Amino acid sequence: MKNTLFVSALLAATAFGTSLANATETKSIEFEGPVRLQQALSAMEDQGMLVNTYWPSVRLVSVHENEQLQSDKRQVMAQLDELASYWHSRRETGKAEAAELLKAQISTWRLGKQYWGGLSIEQARQELAHNPLLPAGEYELVVSQRPDYVYVYGLVGKPGKYQFYSGKTLANWLQSIEDKHGLLSAYNKTTASKITVDEEVKANWAYFKQDDTELAAGDILWLGFESNQLPPKFESLNNDITALLKNFVSDESVQTTTNTPLYTVSSEPTSDWHWSRQDLSPSYNNFGSVGLMQNPTARMAEEGEVALSYSDMQEYYRYTVNMQVLPWLEATAFYNRMPNKKYSNVPDFSGDTIYTDKGFDIKFRLWKEGYWLPEVSAGFRDFSGTGYFDSEFVVANKRFGPLDVSLGLGFGRLGTYDDVSNPFCEVSDEFCERKGGFGGEGGTVDADRWFTGEAAFFGGVEYQTPWEPLSLKVEYEGNDYSTDRPGVTIKPDSRWNFGANYKVTDWLDFQLSYERGNTLMFNVNLRTNFNTLDQIKVKKDRTPPQQPANESLAGVDWQGMSSDMRRQGAFSAAHFYKNNDEEVTMFAHHRRYRDSDEAYDRAARIMAAELPESVKTYNMVDMTLFDPNVNTKVDADTFKRRINNAEPGKDVDETAELFARLDSPDMPSEDDSNWMLNPDYDFSTGYGLKPFLQQDFGSPENFYTYQLGVYAFGRRWLTENLELFGEAGFNLATNYDEFNFLGGGPSELPEVRTNIRRYVRNDVWLETAQLTYFKRLGQDWFSMAYAGYLERMFGGIGGEVLYRPIDSPWAFGVNVNRVRQRNFTGGSGFLDYEVTTGFASVYYQMPWLSDTMVQLDAGQFLAGDKGVNVTVQKRFDSGVTVGAFAAFTNVSSEEYGEGSFTKGFFVNIPFDLMSVRPSRERVGISWTPLMRNGGQQLQRQSTLYGITDDRAPFYNR
Repeated sequence: MKNTLFVSALLAATAFGTSLANATETKSIEFEGPVRLQQALSAMEDQGMLVNTYWPSVRLVSVHENEQLQSDKRQVMAQLDELASYWHSRRETGKAEAAELLKAQISTWRLGKQYWGGLSIEQARQELAHNPLLPAGEYELVVSQRPDYVYVYGLVGKPGKYQFYSGKTLANWLQSIEDKHGLLSAYNKTTASKITVDEEVKANWAYFKQDDTELAAGDILWLGFESNQLPPKFESLNNDITALLKNFVSDESVQTTTNTPLYTVSSEPTSDWHWSRQDLSPSYNNFGSVGLMQNPTARMAEEGEVALSYSDMQEYYRYTVNMQVLPWLEATAFYNRMPNKKYSNVPDFSGDTIYTDKGFDIKFRLWKEGYWLPEVSAGFRDFSGTGYFDSEFVVANKRFGPLDVSLGLGFGRLGTYDDVSNPFCEVSDEFCERKGGFGGEGGTVDADRWFTGEAAFFGGVEYQTPWEPLSLKVEYEGNDYSTDRPGVTIKPDSRWNFGANYKVTDWLDFQLSYERGNTLMFNVNLRTNFNTLDQIKVKKDRTPPQQPANESLAGVDWQGMSSDMRRQGAFSAAHFYKNNDEEVTMFAHHRRYRDSDEAYDRAARIMAAELPESVKTYNMVDMTLFDPNVNTKVDADTFKRRINNAEPGKDVDETAELFARLDSPDMPSEDDSNWMLNPDYDFSTGYGLKPFLQQDFGSPENFYTYQLGVYAFGRRWLTENLELFGEAGFNLATNYDEFNFLGGGPSELPEVRTNIRRYVRNDVWLETAQLTYFKRLGQDWFSMAYAGYLERMFGGIGGEVLYRPIDSPWAFGVNVNRVRQRNFTGGSGFLDYEVTTGFASVYYQMPWLSDTMVQLDAGQFLAGDKGVNVTVQKRFDSGVTVGAFAAFTNVSSEEYGEGSFTKGFFVNIPFDLMSVRPSRERVGISWTPLMRNGGQQLQRQSTLYGITDDRAPFYNR
């Protein structure tokens, strides 16, 4: 049965129809003018046309827009013809026949342009987002009762309708079809797709990786070509075909038109205990990195995963922070304590404190697992430390269902069993011997030791049991412990280790193992993921689409619109300017939302509800401090159509693409008559409290030292360019008073940081008292100058200039400071040391490395040493930013002292991850393994790059 919706050329009349499976009657309903989906569906419901409708299969087809779709279909069929000819010419008959059979399938598909999926009369009645405006045209609504079949297309022996069985995963379907009807040449052995009216879901179905994606009645299962089997000319063919399937209406093949019985396969559902339904994410080893027990594996955690671990290995107590920085990069920082070894032989210096070693591990994935090839990674343990545990490895993993098998080749500590010749000896004799000794002061990267000396095989198996929380491990070690120096002798009785990992919760693992044939060990892991961290927010409802409240600009409540911007959390201190009768500009400060697009959407909705139809353009100018920063321009009519759900195929929330970012205009003069609202800024004093925790690990006196306190701060703008800021610290609890080392040492550098322990002994101190002048110099130029007590240890004067083009990944800056060292009382006094420090800086947001930025600062440090500080930051989806920095200066390792060079890590966390209210504020945590005097920068209260973030957002998006 076929119904149509007709619209005259004058858009005066419409008609809407429905098509029922196997029906012979055609019904139609006509409407005057374009209608909402809800109106059309309700009218059909009133006439009994939607009885027992299975809504997941309902498809609304825009009949009058099918010409392009049919052209796409013909083009795909022509490509398949050409592909078949290509394979025939190469005598690849099986592949050629597969292309020809696929063309025959597509020829039977009835397609119709579908802008709206997932129709539901209930949702259409409740939400505008599910109730689109149907533009004038001719439509067909395809409805049916719940089907008892699924469609299977692609490189399958018998395509078409299959009897539906519930509980079968996509992999189960394909395996059943392969067993009974067979699959065609060049089929994709690893992934297939579930296609519905709403979306395409790609699912893994190989023996080594399977998802638990299931089909529902009426869904389409698509199995395409293996991508590496297609010539480059046809690399888009799979996507082109799935694009057609998203507009699938019905199958007009002989099987369907002759009512041939449905194809059948095994009805056996996929067991709840099947490995594809288990969590197969990798677990952590005793070293706090992804692995078995002592051994690493090639596996990687999900990007953004962070794990805090503690391991008790009898001779070692290990504390670890592990992070999956990128999909292919795992980084680990550790402290290793040795209960049988003292920190030093001088009781007055370290007492009974046991020895603590710190270091870093890193692992790179070389390539991912494929159908034939294993996943392969290479890594370095303790590559920048004393070298107690230094080793290198290459390891491969292959999964066979619930079994994950690893095999690796280790060097250094991982290769001391020496059961295989070092293969790199064939390249150069330098790899045959490993230089003896350890890193001494630590902090050096002994690259000349990498992959040298003895080598040994290691490997193992991790078995995911049918009980999801439990996995079992067996491994074969490459380390004979002959080079370990924990203060006692370690004598292994076996190279085999056995363990069990139990996932207590999604964020807590406990592992117990029996290792070396004589030792019981355990480790605990706490996990989270910086990509998926989230917090429920309490937000004001967005302004709904509505008719403008005013017919002319003269009637607009400009102050009320400014207040609405603030209540919505979008912008504050809004000023409005009339460019002309068709364009209005708002100058305002971002208020609460880190995602600027959400602020723009909320602000544009307020403007659409208040400004008359005659206004065709909205400009929203972000203010940096009190200067224009970025102009975001939006076409009013297009925006209104989008939020009114009047654009086919576009969601009401897809407004970000409508915002055009432009260079900001200059602020009009105060006496310009086109100002609609230009109030004076009300400068008031802001103040508050914020807690802090300063920490240090691995000191001679205590493994963990801390200071817990609170900062009381206040700020006031004196003019639009001049700010006064002050901050005082109050100690609540500390054990820094236990430090014996108060500065000095072998380094001849000025003590610009090592005397930190003298500063932290104060219970009350003045942290900062700074006067800052800000000025925008030009379209892309920004500047500031400052003076006062700039940080806890230094005061003086300084200035910065920044060049930052809008939406450019590049920015360039220069800062120069003349500072003097403050005394240790925490008050206003100074010491004699004075220095000029400053840097030329380059910032680069790397588009080829997702959400990553590098910063290079070249210049003179606080101790007068010269060099470069390198900072790399990675931003995760939650807004959390992690970074690492290292300073390389003209100071030698011997002059620098223990640690060899300055390095550290930091985490920057959006405050709204800890609050139910949106916020642009952030809090930071930093860790410097060992603070010395070389490579130290001034800790400035603010920088122009952070202040101008909205120019090319890195933090606020």
